[in-house]
Amino acid sequence: MLTALYLICAICSLALGVAGLRQLTTAPSLALALILPTVLAHPYDSLVIAMGRFIGAGPLLVALTWPRFLLHVFTLPTLVVAMALLARGAGVRWASHRMALPSAVLLAVTTLIAGVTGELMGLNLAPQRHGDVLFYSHAHPVGPPPGAVMLLAAALVYGGAIGLRARWPWVAMAALYTILVQAVPDTGLRSALVNTGEVLLLGAMLLATRRFAALYLPWCMPTRRQIDEPQECDPATEARL
Repeated sequence: MLTALYLICAICSLALGVAGLRQLTTAPSLALALILPTVLAHPYDSLVIAMGRFIGAGPLLVALTWPRFLLHVFTLPTLVVAMALLARGAGVRWASHRMALPSAVLLAVTTLIAGVTGELMGLNLAPQRHGDVLFYSHAHPVGPPPGAVMLLAAALVYGGAIGLRARWPWVAMAALYTILVQAVPDTGLRSALVNTGEVLLLGAMLLATRRFAALYLPWCMPTRRQIDEPQECDPATEARL
């Protein structure tokens, strides 16, 4: 059952990645560009876990596992800055303060440092079997990854502010779901449910970029000439008006 759940997560996050890449060509925003690396990394993470039982414990699965940890540590921090931009776009007053974005960048750097020191330094991989899944993880885990904890805390703050200001609570709700499933006693099921929470959070953030993108990338910004020149209306449009 858990293998199927990870496969579903991989398929869903892959679909999110394709949708995000398509959006990047039509309405590219800085928030979207910061979210996409994590979205595109997630299918690999879920797929390696789902395929572990078929690959089997050994050097190949270890080699496939290292990129999982590297992608997790180095892509998550950009989500913090993306959330700050989404809060700004949603009209959250404190997120528009001149120090809000530098503070988010500082928090992202702190998240990165916490991930490197807590997940990569001294990493000793050991096979873990839970139900029908087999994957490599920390030989002596001491709790949730610190980088992920900081990210979820940021998602509650920024997502909660967006929910209160714009009545759009989905980022905060996805983060809250991911936190609540940590209480599931079964380790294998808990890990799988956390994985579904990550997909929900990424999906909520991608949807938020369609509503609250505060900063667009240079190639999609209208030129001064486009702003100043009146737009011609075709006769069919005039008739409808």
